[in-house]
Amino acid sequence: CLGYLSSINLLVGVCVGMYVRWEVAGEQMILVIFLLGLFVLGIASILHYYFAMEKASLSLFHLWFGFLLGLLCFLNSPALGSNVKELVANYLLVASVVMKAVWAITERICISVPYKPTFLTSAEWLELLGFGIASTTMPFQMSVAIICLVVALGALMVDLRMKSLLALPNLISFALITSLVFFQALGIPANSYALGCYLGRLLCEPVLDVYFSGLGPSERWMPMLSLGKVWR
Repeated sequence: CLGYLSSINLLVGVCVGMYVRWEVAGEQMILVIFLLGLFVLGIASILHYYFAMEKASLSLFHLWFGFLLGLLCFLNSPALGSNVKELVANYLLVASVVMKAVWAITERICISVPYKPTFLTSAEWLELLGFGIASTTMPFQMSVAIICLVVALGALMVDLRMKSLLALPNLISFALITSLVFFQALGIPANSYALGCYLGRLLCEPVLDVYFSGLGPSERWMPMLSLGKVWR
C-alpha cells in the first residue's frame, strides 16, 4: 500500500511542479512536455490494465519519471521559492521518498524481498536514463557534467550492491560533493527537493541491501562473472 501511495505522491508532486514552472515562466515548451508526460503515463496505464503489458508500462513509467524529475531539478528559479504550489509539490516529493523508504524497510524486515544477483534493476536503469535525457535541455558542457554525475550514481549503486569496502565512504563522498559542490560549480540553481527525491528513491534500496541482503560474494558478482572474457 505504501508503495502505491509513494508513486501517487510522486505523480501528483511532479504534475504540480511542472504546472507551477509553466505558470511562472510562461514557456509553452514546458506545457508541451508536461502534457506529453501525462499522455505517456496514460498510455502506460492502458498497457498495464487493458493489455496486461506490465513490463512495457512500468518501463515507460520509470523512464518518464526520471525525465520529469530531472526537469523539475533543472528548471528552477528564485521566483518559485515563495510560491505556495511549489511548496506543496516539494512536500509531496519528500513524502514520496519517505514512503518508499518505509515500504522498503518494511519489506526487508518481513523478509518478502526476493534477492537476485543484479547490478541495476531495469527500473533503475530507466530512471538513470531519463534523468540523463533531461540534462540535454541544458547547455552542452553542463549536460555532459550531469551525464557524468548520472554515470557516477549508477556506479555507486553497483558499488553498494556489491558491498565493497569503500561503498559507504563513497556514498558519503557522493552525497557531500553533489549537495555542496557539483551544482554550485556549474552555476545551476537546482531544486534540492526534486534532486533529493530522485537520489533518495534510487539509493534507498541499495543502501538497505548493504545490511539486509543475504547474497554471498560469489552470488553478488555473478552478473560480472557471467559476462564474456572480453567484458570481464
